[in-house]
Amino acid sequence: MILVQRYMFRQILGPFVTAVTAFAGLALLTQSLSNIDLVSNYRETALIFVKVTALALPHLTALLLPFALFVATLISLNRLSGDSEIVVASSSGLSRWGVLAPLMRLAVYAVIANLALNLFVQPMAYREMRRSLHELRTDVAASLVRPGAFSRLGPGVTLYARDTQPGGRMLGVFINDSRATDASATYVAREGVVVRAETRPAMVLVDGSLQQLDADGTLNFLEFERYEFDLSDFVDPTEALFFKDSDKFLYELFNPEAAAVARTRGAERLLAEAHYRLSAPIYNITLMLIAAAAFLAGQHSRLGYVRRVLIAIGVALMVRLAGFAVQSAAADQPSLNALQYALPAGAGLIALWLILGVGRRSRILPWRRGRPPAAKAAP
Repeated sequence: MILVQRYMFRQILGPFVTAVTAFAGLALLTQSLSNIDLVSNYRETALIFVKVTALALPHLTALLLPFALFVATLISLNRLSGDSEIVVASSSGLSRWGVLAPLMRLAVYAVIANLALNLFVQPMAYREMRRSLHELRTDVAASLVRPGAFSRLGPGVTLYARDTQPGGRMLGVFINDSRATDASATYVAREGVVVRAETRPAMVLVDGSLQQLDADGTLNFLEFERYEFDLSDFVDPTEALFFKDSDKFLYELFNPEAAAVARTRGAERLLAEAHYRLSAPIYNITLMLIAAAAFLAGQHSRLGYVRRVLIAIGVALMVRLAGFAVQSAAADQPSLNALQYALPAGAGLIALWLILGVGRRSRILPWRRGRPPAAKAAP
C-alpha cells in the first residue's frame, strides 16, 4: 500500500476495533442476562457465571463481525469524505479501486478471523460451555438443596443441609425418609458428599446416626461412620452430555455419526450448518462493499450522504436477513446450500460493480467527467 492507502487503512481500523468491542460488550450483556439463572437457581460463584457467559462470546462475535465492519466503513468514509480527503486523493490520481483497496484488505482480515472463529474457536468454546452447564445442572447439591431450608427431594423424602460447599459436599445433613407406608427412617450426619457411581448416584453420609421406626412401633437406633443413601429415585443417572450442531467441528458436520443424525432428525440440518460456517465470513466483504458504495458509487456530494447511507443500511439488513432465511430453508432443502454462498457473493459483486462501473463513467470529482472548464477571459 502507498502512504495514502496506509493512512486510510488506519482510519478504518480504529472504528472497526471500537465497533467490535462495543458489539462484544453488548453481546456479553445480553448473554449474561440469559445466564442469570446460574446465580439465582444454582447459587454458583461469579467465576462460573463469567466463564459460561464468556464462552458464548466467540459465536456472538463471529455473528456481529460483518456488522462491525459495515459500521466502521460508514464512519471512516463519512469522515474522509467530509474532510474532502477522498477528493484530494482522487485529484492526485488515486483510482476508486485504490481508495477501496485498504477497506478490502481489512475485510479480508475479517474473513480470516471469522473463519477461525466459526471453524475452531466456536466449537471448542461451546463444547466447554456445554460441559460446564451439564456438570452444573446435574449437581445434586446445587440443584436439590437450599442451605438452611428443608427441601423435598420426592414423595416422602425431605432433606436439610446447614450449608453446602463446592464438589457436592454438605454440612449438617438431616434426611427423613417416609416412603414406606408402615415405617420411616431419619438420618442425621455431620456431613454428606454426593457421588456418582457407575450404576447410580448416591449420598455418602459421614459420622451420623440412623433412627428407624418399624411398623410395630419399635424404634431402632444405629450409629455409623459411613452410610450410602441412594439418590437414583431423584436424579436421572442416564442424563447424557451431547453436543448440539453449533458445538461440532466442520468434519463432524460433513461426516456425522448415526446418533447425531438421529438426534437432529436428518443430516440436512448438519449440512446446512456446515455450509453456513463456510459462507458466513463472505458477509464481511459484502457488507463492507455495500457501505463503501454509499460514498464511492457516484459523484462526490457536498450536501452529505444521508440518503445513500440509509439506503445502504436497508440493503445490508435485507441481505443479511435473507442469508438467515436461506440457512433455515437449506436445513430442509439441501439444494439451497449453494445459495448460502451465491447470496453474499452476488450482493458483493453488485456493490463492487456500482463502485467501479459507475466510476469509469463519472469519477469522484464531478469535473473529471470531461475537461475542466476553461477560465473566462477578463473583459
